[in-house]
Amino acid sequence: MAQFFRLLATALWAVACGSLAQLIGMPLPWLLGPMFGVGLLTFLGWGGRQPSFGRKAGQMTIGIALGLYFTQAAIAQLIGYAGWMAAGAAASLLTTVFCARYFQKLARVDGLTATYACAIGAASDMALQAQRRGADGASVATSHAVRVMLVVTVVPFVALLFGQAAVDSALKASMKTSEIGLEALLGIAVVSTGLALLIRKTRFPSPWILVPLFTAAAYAVLGNETRLPHSAVNAGSLLIGWNLGQFMTKEFFTSAPRVLFAALVMTIIMLLLSLVFALILNSAAGIPVLSALVATAPGGVAEMALTAKVLGLGAPLVTAFHLFRLLAVLLLTSVLAQAMIKRGWLSACASAKI
Repeated sequence: MAQFFRLLATALWAVACGSLAQLIGMPLPWLLGPMFGVGLLTFLGWGGRQPSFGRKAGQMTIGIALGLYFTQAAIAQLIGYAGWMAAGAAASLLTTVFCARYFQKLARVDGLTATYACAIGAASDMALQAQRRGADGASVATSHAVRVMLVVTVVPFVALLFGQAAVDSALKASMKTSEIGLEALLGIAVVSTGLALLIRKTRFPSPWILVPLFTAAAYAVLGNETRLPHSAVNAGSLLIGWNLGQFMTKEFFTSAPRVLFAALVMTIIMLLLSLVFALILNSAAGIPVLSALVATAPGGVAEMALTAKVLGLGAPLVTAFHLFRLLAVLLLTSVLAQAMIKRGWLSACASAKI
């Protein structure tokens, strides 16, 4: 009972923090408010840990919301950017190559750990791959957690600072469409849950966001142009924010200071490189700078796509960019690590000099 009441109190606190964040005009209030609020409780040792299904439910909600954007018209627009999406994935891999070397020097970890820690996206998958290959999975998970939390915090405030002039036609159109019916929503949720459970033991990445996204996209592409209610999106955002906040324990900040510092420095460098590529995309492809920045930012697909949706920065485009990058990261990170160690760009051992 004590655990239950602690969990209930944390949930109510997360709702209160989201409401306060919305009241004061914070960007992404239902993500950042709960993240900072629960983070404070966790750091003080008072927070209740979110049940394992909480993040899955949050990811599923956001996946459905994003999938409904992929109408026939939206997909037709995205096809023209396929080359730039591939270029974005390649740029992310090059960023990993550059950052891994200096991450290794700062954190004093082995080459495999440095590579997986600097791989942009697929945080849980990178930690698992690192463990399977004998790298330090804890350092990889810590690095990704630092990066996601920092990016999720910085990017919305950058968008707020420069104004939300990047609202695209797809978002404007979605505002005019009706909300999805309860029967259709339940159908998508049931099918998505069943498929995700079937493939969860395979290597299919991020099933609890991608499976609902693809299922909802299949529904939308058949001509069903609807949107998820804002209240549902807010609830999904709250669950993801709560999950991020509960990582902010005292142990998280004190257990591996070198890894934390290296992750912080590399995230700042990655954000600056993303800004450079965003300016290139704006100049060459005509993509608004803020949309391009979120599309290439070193955050997770769920968090960055949610950022794009809430801020009106071209959610289908941003999601597609991150899906391309996710595929490249999953398929090529291991090959990249071996090549960098073989060529001497990274050291196989933490103690060896580069």
